[in-house]
Amino acid sequence: MARAQAGFAGGRVAGAGGGVQWEHLRYAAFVGFFLMIWFFPNPNAVSFREDPGAGREGTFLVQLLWFGTFGFALLNVQDRWGDVRQQFDLTLILLLGWCAATVPLAILPDVSMRRYIFTLVAMLVAILCIATPRRSASILWLFLGIILAETLTKYVFVFAIPEFGKHGLFGAEPQLNGLWKGQFAHKNIAGPVCVFELFILYAARGRVQSSWLVLLAVPQVLFLVMSGSKTSLALLVAVFILSKVVLQTRSFIVILLTVSSAVFAINALTILSTLSDFFHEVARLVIGDASFTGRTDVWAMLIRYIGDNPFMGAGMLSFWQIGPASPAATDGNTWVSVAAYGHQGYLDTAATIGLPGLTLALLFLILRPALDLGRIDRTDTRLLGMYVSFWLFGLLHNGTESNMLGRADNAWLFLVIGIAGIRRCRVESAALKAAPSPARLPSGRQAGRA
Repeated sequence: MARAQAGFAGGRVAGAGGGVQWEHLRYAAFVGFFLMIWFFPNPNAVSFREDPGAGREGTFLVQLLWFGTFGFALLNVQDRWGDVRQQFDLTLILLLGWCAATVPLAILPDVSMRRYIFTLVAMLVAILCIATPRRSASILWLFLGIILAETLTKYVFVFAIPEFGKHGLFGAEPQLNGLWKGQFAHKNIAGPVCVFELFILYAARGRVQSSWLVLLAVPQVLFLVMSGSKTSLALLVAVFILSKVVLQTRSFIVILLTVSSAVFAINALTILSTLSDFFHEVARLVIGDASFTGRTDVWAMLIRYIGDNPFMGAGMLSFWQIGPASPAATDGNTWVSVAAYGHQGYLDTAATIGLPGLTLALLFLILRPALDLGRIDRTDTRLLGMYVSFWLFGLLHNGTESNMLGRADNAWLFLVIGIAGIRRCRVESAALKAAPSPARLPSGRQAGRA
C-alpha cells in the first residue's frame, strides 16, 4: 500500500514536471511568434523595401518559419485542449469556410490559395499563443520582455543604421523622407506596434513599478510621433476612451451598440464621404481633408467593383498586388492603379470575399467579442482591458487602412489576439464561477483538504 501511494505521488510529481516543461515550450512558441512579427522588417516577407507591397509574394524562409512555428505551438497544446477548443466557435469556422469557398473562383486561384493558407496559419498561431499558456499573468510578463527587446532594436536601427531605420528620400515614397520606421519596412507597420506596446504597458500598472513603465512608455510615444503615423496616434486616444466605456458595462446589447456605432462612424466618415455630399462635408470639418490624402479615389473604385461583384468578390486576397490581373490596374486612375491596397479594410474585405463574407467577418470581429464581454465577471479588468484595446484598435484602424484578413500583418494579428484574449477571459470567468467554494464542499472533502 505504501509503495502504491509512493508511486501515485511520484506520478503526480512527474506529471507536474511535465506540465512545467510544456509551459516553457509554450513560452518559447510565444516568443518565436513575436520574433517574426516584431523583429522581421516585413511580417509577410524578409525585405527592407519601403514599398508596402514588397511582401506580396512572400519568401520560402518566411513560409517555412510560419509553418514551423504553427507545428511547434500545436505540439505544445497538450493538456490545454479544452480551453483552446473553445476558441473555434461557429463565427470563426463560418468565416474561414467562406474564405476557402472563394479561393477556386478567385481572379488568380493559386495566389488566393497561398495567401489563404498563410492567413490561416498566422491566425492559428496567434490564437494558440494566447490560449495555451496556463497562467494569464505569464502572457503579460512575456509581453514586457519582448517590448524591452523590440524597443532597443528599433532605436538601434534609427540611430546606428538610419539607412534602414528611417524612410529615405529615394525610397518608394519620398514624401516620407526622415520618418522613423525602425526595423520595419514601413512606418505604417511600426506605428501600430508602438500603440500595442503602450496598451500592454498600461495593463502592467500595479504589477510593475510605475517608474519602469514610464521608462518603457516614453520611447514608444516618441517613436510613434516621429514615425508620422497619424492614424495610430489618433486611435491611441480614441481607443483608450472607448475601451473605458466598454469595460464599464456588462450588457451585451450596450457593448454591441457602442462598438458598432464607433465602427459605423469611422466608415461613415470614409466610405460615405465618397457617396454623400453631407458626409463629405463632415469629413472635411473633422479631419480637414475630405479626400483622406487621395484615398477616396480608391474607395470609389472599390465601391463600383463591389456593386458589380457583390456575392463572391475577387476571391480571398486576390484583388491587390497581383499585377495586371488586378481590377485596379484597369481603373484609369494613375494613383489607384499603383496602389498596394485599398486603405479601407471593410471595403477591401467586401471586394475580396463579397458582402456575405464581410457579414461573416463582422460576426467574428464584433458580435463574438461583444457576446463574450457580456458574460465576463469583471474582477480584474487590466488584462481584459488590454485585449479590448487590441480589439477596438483593430476594428477602427481598418477605417483608413487595410489589414483585415491580412496574412501576418501586425494590426490584423493583434485584432485576432484581442478577440482570442477576450474569449480566454470569458472561459476563465466561467470556470471560476463554476468552481465550488470551500464553504460548499462536503465535510469529508474539506477534511481531506485539511
